[in-house]
Amino acid sequence: MLHDMKEQASPRERFTEDDLVNDGVPGSVVIITDKDAASALMDPSALRHLAPFIGTQKSVSRAAEESGERPNTTLKRVRRFMELGLLEVAREVPRAGRPIKLYRSVAQVYFVPFEATGAESLEAGMAERDGYYERLLRRNVVRARIDTIGNWGTRIYKDGRGRLQVQTAVTPDANVTSLDRSAPAVLSAWRDGVMLEFEDAKALQAELFSTLQRYLRKSGPQRYVVHVAMAPVLESIV
Repeated sequence: MLHDMKEQASPRERFTEDDLVNDGVPGSVVIITDKDAASALMDPSALRHLAPFIGTQKSVSRAAEESGERPNTTLKRVRRFMELGLLEVAREVPRAGRPIKLYRSVAQVYFVPFEATGAESLEAGMAERDGYYERLLRRNVVRARIDTIGNWGTRIYKDGRGRLQVQTAVTPDANVTSLDRSAPAVLSAWRDGVMLEFEDAKALQAELFSTLQRYLRKSGPQRYVVHVAMAPVLESIV
Protein backbone atom coordinates (compact mmCIF):
# COMPACT_ATOMS: atom_id res chain seq x y z
CA MET A 1 0.00 0.00 0.00
CA LEU A 2 1.19 3.51 -0.82
CA HIS A 3 0.35 6.51 1.34
CA ASP A 4 0.38 9.85 -0.50
CA MET A 5 1.72 12.71 1.60
CA LYS A 6 0.82 15.60 -0.74
CA GLU A 7 -1.79 16.28 -3.36
CA GLN A 8 -0.61 15.42 -6.83
CA ALA A 9 -0.30 18.29 -9.27
CA SER A 10 -2.02 18.08 -12.64
CA PRO A 11 0.23 17.57 -15.68
CA ARG A 12 0.73 20.18 -18.38
CA GLU A 13 -1.89 20.72 -21.01
CA ARG A 14 0.51 20.99 -23.95
CA PHE A 15 3.94 19.51 -24.30
CA THR A 16 6.37 17.48 -26.32
CA GLU A 17 8.15 14.58 -24.64
CA ASP A 18 11.40 16.59 -24.58
CA ASP A 19 9.66 19.25 -22.48
CA LEU A 20 9.05 16.84 -19.62
CA VAL A 21 12.53 16.47 -18.19
CA ASN A 22 11.47 17.63 -14.70
CA ASP A 23 7.70 17.18 -14.83
CA GLY A 24 6.95 14.41 -12.37
CA VAL A 25 4.54 14.82 -9.46
CA PRO A 26 5.95 17.98 -7.87
CA GLY A 27 6.58 17.78 -4.15
CA SER A 28 4.74 14.50 -3.59
CA VAL A 29 5.98 11.91 -1.09
CA VAL A 30 4.80 8.32 -0.81
CA ILE A 31 5.42 6.08 2.21
CA ILE A 32 5.73 2.45 1.14
CA THR A 33 3.98 -0.19 3.24
CA ASP A 34 3.55 -2.98 0.67
CA LYS A 35 6.37 -5.51 0.98
CA ASP A 36 6.53 -6.24 -2.77
CA ALA A 37 6.81 -2.55 -3.59
CA ALA A 38 9.42 -2.15 -0.86
CA SER A 39 11.36 -5.10 -2.26
CA ALA A 40 11.44 -3.53 -5.73
CA LEU A 41 12.61 -0.17 -4.39
CA MET A 42 15.31 -1.74 -2.23
CA ASP A 43 16.63 -3.86 -5.11
CA PRO A 44 19.23 -1.68 -6.90
CA SER A 45 18.93 -3.65 -10.14
CA ALA A 46 15.16 -3.04 -10.23
CA LEU A 47 15.49 0.55 -9.04
CA ARG A 48 17.77 1.39 -11.99
CA HIS A 49 14.86 0.62 -14.30
CA LEU A 50 12.40 2.70 -12.29
CA ALA A 51 14.78 5.66 -12.06
CA PRO A 52 14.14 7.01 -15.61
CA PHE A 53 10.51 7.69 -14.62
CA ILE A 54 11.14 9.39 -11.26
CA GLY A 55 10.43 13.09 -11.54
CA THR A 56 9.75 12.94 -15.27
CA GLN A 57 7.33 11.65 -17.87
CA LYS A 58 8.81 9.22 -20.34
CA SER A 59 7.77 6.73 -22.99
CA VAL A 60 8.79 3.08 -22.91
CA SER A 61 10.92 3.53 -26.04
CA ARG A 62 12.81 6.47 -24.52
CA ALA A 63 13.44 4.60 -21.27
CA ALA A 64 14.60 1.54 -23.23
CA GLU A 65 16.97 3.70 -25.25
CA GLU A 66 18.51 5.10 -22.07
CA SER A 67 18.91 1.69 -20.41
CA GLY A 68 20.00 -0.21 -23.52
CA GLU A 69 17.21 -2.75 -23.07
CA ARG A 70 14.76 -3.99 -25.66
CA PRO A 71 11.49 -2.01 -25.56
CA ASN A 72 9.49 -5.18 -24.87
CA THR A 73 11.66 -5.89 -21.80
CA THR A 74 11.21 -2.33 -20.57
CA LEU A 75 7.45 -2.58 -21.14
CA LYS A 76 7.28 -5.70 -18.94
CA ARG A 77 9.11 -3.85 -16.18
CA VAL A 78 6.82 -0.84 -16.55
CA ARG A 79 3.74 -3.05 -16.23
CA ARG A 80 5.19 -4.64 -13.10
CA PHE A 81 5.94 -1.22 -11.57
CA MET A 82 2.36 -0.19 -12.32
CA GLU A 83 1.04 -3.35 -10.61
CA LEU A 84 3.08 -2.36 -7.56
CA GLY A 85 1.60 1.14 -7.62
CA LEU A 86 4.96 2.81 -8.30
CA LEU A 87 4.23 4.09 -11.83
CA GLU A 88 1.21 5.57 -13.56
CA VAL A 89 0.26 6.72 -17.04
CA ALA A 90 0.81 10.49 -16.99
CA ARG A 91 -0.48 11.39 -20.45
CA GLU A 92 -1.13 9.94 -23.89
CA VAL A 93 0.40 11.76 -26.85
CA PRO A 94 -1.80 11.58 -29.97
CA ARG A 95 -0.29 10.29 -33.19
CA ALA A 96 -1.35 8.26 -36.21
CA GLY A 97 -2.47 4.90 -34.85
CA ARG A 98 -2.31 4.27 -31.12
CA PRO A 99 -1.22 7.17 -28.93
CA ILE A 100 2.13 7.11 -27.12
CA LYS A 101 1.79 6.55 -23.39
CA LEU A 102 4.04 8.58 -21.13
CA TYR A 103 4.67 7.06 -17.72
CA ARG A 104 5.86 8.69 -14.52
CA SER A 105 6.46 7.80 -10.89
CA VAL A 106 3.50 8.35 -8.60
CA ALA A 107 5.72 10.51 -6.39
CA GLN A 108 8.92 12.53 -6.42
CA VAL A 109 10.03 10.79 -3.23
CA TYR A 110 9.48 7.22 -2.04
CA PHE A 111 10.15 6.48 1.63
CA VAL A 112 10.62 2.83 2.60
CA PRO A 113 10.41 2.31 6.39
CA PHE A 114 12.48 -0.53 7.81
CA GLU A 115 9.28 -2.32 8.84
CA ALA A 116 8.24 -2.64 5.19
CA THR A 117 11.42 -4.34 4.06
CA GLY A 118 10.94 -7.67 5.81
CA ALA A 119 14.61 -7.67 6.88
CA GLU A 120 15.32 -9.25 10.26
CA SER A 121 17.54 -6.35 11.37
CA LEU A 122 18.87 -3.01 10.14
CA GLU A 123 22.24 -4.65 9.53
CA ALA A 124 20.64 -7.43 7.49
CA GLY A 125 18.63 -4.89 5.52
CA MET A 126 21.74 -2.86 4.75
CA ALA A 127 23.62 -6.01 3.70
CA GLU A 128 20.81 -6.98 1.34
CA ARG A 129 20.60 -3.47 -0.16
CA ASP A 130 24.37 -3.07 -0.54
CA GLY A 131 25.03 -6.61 -1.75
CA TYR A 132 24.32 -5.71 -5.38
CA TYR A 133 26.84 -2.87 -5.35
CA GLU A 134 29.46 -4.97 -3.58
CA ARG A 135 29.11 -7.73 -6.19
CA LEU A 136 29.20 -5.18 -9.01
CA LEU A 137 32.36 -3.57 -7.65
CA ARG A 138 34.12 -6.87 -6.96
CA ARG A 139 33.30 -8.33 -10.37
CA ASN A 140 34.58 -5.30 -12.24
CA VAL A 141 37.71 -4.85 -10.11
CA VAL A 142 38.60 -8.43 -10.98
CA ARG A 143 37.74 -7.92 -14.66
CA ALA A 144 39.86 -4.77 -14.95
CA ARG A 145 42.83 -6.36 -13.17
CA ILE A 146 42.70 -9.57 -15.19
CA ASP A 147 42.71 -7.57 -18.41
CA THR A 148 45.79 -5.68 -17.19
CA ILE A 149 47.93 -8.03 -15.07
CA GLY A 150 46.35 -11.46 -15.46
CA ASN A 151 46.23 -13.63 -12.34
CA TRP A 152 47.59 -12.26 -9.10
CA GLY A 153 48.29 -13.17 -5.50
CA THR A 154 48.22 -11.43 -2.13
CA ARG A 155 51.27 -9.97 -0.41
CA ILE A 156 51.04 -9.83 3.41
CA TYR A 157 53.67 -7.94 5.40
CA LYS A 158 54.32 -5.05 7.80
CA ASP A 159 55.43 -1.74 6.36
CA GLY A 160 58.13 0.58 7.70
CA ARG A 161 55.75 1.97 10.34
CA GLY A 162 54.81 -1.46 11.60
CA ARG A 163 51.35 -1.50 10.00
CA LEU A 164 49.97 -4.75 8.62
CA GLN A 165 49.53 -4.59 4.85
CA VAL A 166 47.50 -6.95 2.67
CA GLN A 167 48.14 -5.99 -0.94
CA THR A 168 47.52 -7.30 -4.45
CA ALA A 169 50.77 -8.52 -6.02
CA VAL A 170 52.00 -10.63 -8.92
CA THR A 171 55.36 -11.38 -7.26
CA PRO A 172 56.51 -11.63 -3.62
CA ASP A 173 58.66 -8.52 -4.09
CA ALA A 174 56.28 -5.73 -5.12
CA ASN A 175 52.67 -4.64 -4.93
CA VAL A 176 50.56 -3.99 -8.00
CA THR A 177 49.48 -0.39 -8.54
CA SER A 178 46.90 0.84 -11.03
CA LEU A 179 47.78 4.53 -10.57
CA ASP A 180 49.85 4.66 -13.77
CA ARG A 181 48.10 6.84 -16.37
CA SER A 182 47.94 3.92 -18.80
CA ALA A 183 46.35 1.55 -16.24
CA PRO A 184 42.57 1.27 -15.80
CA ALA A 185 40.92 3.56 -13.24
CA VAL A 186 40.28 0.84 -10.66
CA LEU A 187 40.77 0.92 -6.89
CA SER A 188 39.79 -1.36 -4.01
CA ALA A 189 41.30 -0.60 -0.62
CA TRP A 190 40.19 -1.65 2.86
CA ARG A 191 41.81 -0.42 6.09
CA ASP A 192 40.42 -1.44 9.47
CA GLY A 193 43.17 0.00 11.64
CA VAL A 194 43.15 3.72 10.83
CA MET A 195 43.67 5.48 14.18
CA LEU A 196 42.38 9.06 14.24
CA GLU A 197 41.33 11.84 16.56
CA PHE A 198 37.63 12.64 16.20
CA GLU A 199 38.38 15.98 14.49
CA ASP A 200 40.60 14.23 11.92
CA ALA A 201 37.94 11.57 11.31
CA LYS A 202 35.34 14.28 10.65
CA ALA A 203 37.75 16.02 8.29
CA LEU A 204 38.30 12.77 6.40
CA GLN A 205 34.54 12.19 6.24
CA ALA A 206 33.95 15.67 4.80
CA GLU A 207 36.82 15.33 2.33
CA LEU A 208 35.62 11.96 1.03
CA PHE A 209 32.07 13.25 0.64
CA SER A 210 33.23 16.45 -1.07
CA THR A 211 35.44 14.53 -3.49
CA LEU A 212 32.59 12.18 -4.41
CA GLN A 213 30.21 15.11 -4.96
CA ARG A 214 32.73 16.89 -7.16
CA TYR A 215 33.09 13.94 -9.51
CA LEU A 216 29.37 13.23 -9.56
CA ARG A 217 28.96 16.62 -11.23
CA LYS A 218 31.13 15.47 -14.14
CA SER A 219 29.95 13.43 -17.11
CA GLY A 220 31.67 11.01 -19.48
CA PRO A 221 31.15 7.93 -21.65
CA GLN A 222 32.17 5.24 -19.13
CA ARG A 223 30.02 4.15 -16.20
CA TYR A 224 31.90 3.57 -12.92
CA VAL A 225 30.87 2.10 -9.59
CA VAL A 226 32.32 4.00 -6.62
CA HIS A 227 32.02 3.02 -2.96
CA VAL A 228 32.95 5.51 -0.23
CA ALA A 229 32.52 4.42 3.40
CA MET A 230 33.99 4.74 6.88
CA ALA A 231 32.87 4.10 10.45
CA PRO A 232 34.31 4.07 13.97
CA VAL A 233 34.94 0.46 15.00
CA LEU A 234 32.62 0.18 18.00
CA GLU A 235 32.16 -3.56 17.76
CA SER A 236 34.48 -6.17 16.25
CA ILE A 237 33.34 -9.23 14.31
CA VAL A 238 34.91 -12.67 14.40
